[in-house]
Amino acid sequence: MKYKALVTAELIPSFLECFKEKIDFEFAGYALTHDVMPREELKEKIKDIDILICEYDTIDKEIFDCAKQLKIIFCCRGGVKTVIDLEVAAERGIIVCNNGGRNASAVSDLVMAFMLDMTRNVTLTSNLIHNRVITTDVKSKPDEYRDTVWGLDNNSPFIKYRGKSLNHMTLGLIGCGFAGKLVARKAMAFGMKVIVYDPYIKLGSLPQKVEMVEFDELLNKADIISLHCALTPQTKDMFGAEQFAKMKQGAFFINTARGELVDEDALISALNSDHLAGAAIDVTRVEPIADNSPLLDAKNLIITPHIGGSSYDVQVVGTNMVVDDLKAWLKGKKPYNCVIGG
Repeated sequence: MKYKALVTAELIPSFLECFKEKIDFEFAGYALTHDVMPREELKEKIKDIDILICEYDTIDKEIFDCAKQLKIIFCCRGGVKTVIDLEVAAERGIIVCNNGGRNASAVSDLVMAFMLDMTRNVTLTSNLIHNRVITTDVKSKPDEYRDTVWGLDNNSPFIKYRGKSLNHMTLGLIGCGFAGKLVARKAMAFGMKVIVYDPYIKLGSLPQKVEMVEFDELLNKADIISLHCALTPQTKDMFGAEQFAKMKQGAFFINTARGELVDEDALISALNSDHLAGAAIDVTRVEPIADNSPLLDAKNLIITPHIGGSSYDVQVVGTNMVVDDLKAWLKGKKPYNCVIGG
């Protein structure tokens, strides 16, 4: 007899072909439409399902009550507590696996893009050109240099928007989990010094040459600070006016973690006062961001719409994690990414 699996997560179907002799897969909900499946439809579909591969669906007691045959859940997220009632799953002996770290490479790429963008004035100067602010600002330039620089006076882009090289800078990471470690390795490949504040990580698990420091020391020493920590009661609003004031004059700030880690008014003040040279955020306290948000008028602020974990690579990694866990489970072994059970 074959197992029945319901897939409501964005996976790569061809990767699951290896299970066709043992599992019948039904793709529905977000897997097909990028919309969360209506709750009543999920309650109906899950009645005779053995395996659930989900992502954004809320699996609470009401859903579990309908899932009489459910044996294992693969949730294609890092944190699963917000969408799955783990206590009920444990009570009923249902295994729950996650996709911890599946988007780490994508997030770390965006962080590196932010660092290069801000330190080399990429978005800033591109916007100035598109807005026709500096397209005709060439005043003094000998003919022999016409193909090398846009001008040679102090107002020329070559002088006015001179950037900084990462290999002369110190990167401070708040949190060093899956994404933080990759950022550290990529930053060191650019020649950066990397320091970390993470009270929950063991020193031996850090990449070589990464230095563990206390929070205030990181604030004082880092040229760029990037957040990679979870949102908890302890980390909520961890960056406010006091913390920004302790950062170096002219430092840069990056947040690809969670919007509620940061007091946005304090960030705006630090930018508008020129204490910070720039900031880049992929997350905000309210998402989507409102069209009247004060963030939109802040100086030197790059904002992206929570796309840090969005790349094709994430689906490849996430699907492979599910495949490996399914193979282990079918052999009677504990899945590698088990959260409870197994």
